[in-house]
This record gives sequence, structure tokens and C-alpha cells, in this order.
Amino acid sequence: MAFFPLANSAKADGYCTLHNYPPNDWEPTKNCAKTVWAIYSNGQKWITKELDVLEVGSSKTYFYADILSVLALNYIPLILLQFRKSPLQKELEELPGHEFTYHKVPEWRATVGFSLNQAQTSYQGEINPFPSKASLLTFHPFIQYNEIDNYLLFMNAEKSPVFRSAYIEIYHSLTKKFMDKVAVKSNQINEIPLNHYGFKEDQLPVFICRTMAGIPFGFGISKDEKMLSLEHTHPPASFAVHGNRFAVQGQIKKQWFNILKPISS
Repeated sequence: MAFFPLANSAKADGYCTLHNYPPNDWEPTKNCAKTVWAIYSNGQKWITKELDVLEVGSSKTYFYADILSVLALNYIPLILLQFRKSPLQKELEELPGHEFTYHKVPEWRATVGFSLNQAQTSYQGEINPFPSKASLLTFHPFIQYNEIDNYLLFMNAEKSPVFRSAYIEIYHSLTKKFMDKVAVKSNQINEIPLNHYGFKEDQLPVFICRTMAGIPFGFGISKDEKMLSLEHTHPPASFAVHGNRFAVQGQIKKQWFNILKPISS
């Protein structure tokens, strides 16, 4: 089954709730206690840490700050949680494979979210390693107004532990105007403030990363820090119902990559 991300942001605290029961009533995965492992990159190796055991039918919430203190780190990595039945070496050259047989529809998921003061926001999610030769195209309708700080969170995980660099380009979808490009890294959650770009309510931003794929989130924090919101956009393949969805996605990306160029006007 997939990895479950435990992320943090500069503004809010991350958490991840794991569930040791299937998301359907036909799941063939063996009902058994599962060992929970934390896996994170130091830029050269994947580092692993056994956390505890989750019994059948139970759930447990892991808070980023607690795990970070256990790992005793002086930096803020993206932590991947994984269910396992056999131990891992302390250092790995690439992310380990999965040990449980499961259906992918619906996906076995965790509750992934952020908290700030008394507010919480979450989504049901998971993450699998992205190919190193992949790209991102996403239209971002999640900017909010009326005293909201808006952010793009870009989450990437790849098999290799290396911190690879890329750029996210930001455009107006209607005018095709290039706004900015922002550096991001692999195997991390990258946080990009959006308010200073001045997008209006009738302007749909487009984000492009030509050399890296990931999960893009719209993250909103009210100015009084009493409300949070979190929602991810969907890849172009999700707009196709029949046929070769990923071939359609490739065509959509190619067209927009040709239209949008990182040249300021």
C-alpha cells in the first residue's frame, strides 16, 4: 500500500492519522497488526525509524512535532509513514517496496492535515513515488479572499533520496502572462506564498513544473488564525473518463507547455 505523508509548514503543525482497516469490504489485505515506520531523506540516503505497532481495526494520530523530537533532527523533512511486516535497514538507497497486497480503487488512505491553535484541516490521502522524469500542470482555483493568507504547498517524493531542484512557473491562465518562477526541491513539501501576486477573483492561476511532478495543494489560513483550509488540485488525466487517460494528459500538458513560456512581459 502507499506511503502516508506527514508534513509540516512554516505556519501550521502537521499530523497524520493512520487506520489499520481497509477502505472497503472486499479488501484482500491480511487482517494483522502492522508495524509503523517513519522514513525521511537526509539528501543522500533514506533514513528509517520504527515507531510502533498498530493493531487491527485501530487508528492513531502522529504529530509532526512529536516525531521530529524522536528523530532529533535540526531540519524539517517530509516524513513518509509506511505499514510493514518486516524490518528495514537504517539507511536505504531508495524507497522500500510495499509488503501488503491491496486494491488501488479505492486507495488505502490516511487522514493528512494541519492544525493551528484550535483549527484543523485535512484530506484523505496517500503518496506514491513520482518518476524523476515527470512534470506538473495544474490550474489552481483555491485562492480565497477576505482576510485569508493563501499558499501553494507542493509535495514531492521520489524513489531516490537526493534533493533534486526544479522551478514552478506561475501564470495567469487567461492572459497567459508569466508571473514568477519559484525554486522547489524533491522529497520535501515546498511552501509558496500566493497573496503578493494579486490574483483577482476572476483570474485562474496556472502552475507548471517542467522537470518534477508532485501533489499541489491550496492552503489557506485566516488572518486571525481561527480557520484553515486545504484542498489539492487534480492532474489533467482526471478530466478524461474513457480511453488512454495518460495519453490525453500528455497532450494537454504539451499544449499548455508550448503556450506558456517563462518570459516576463
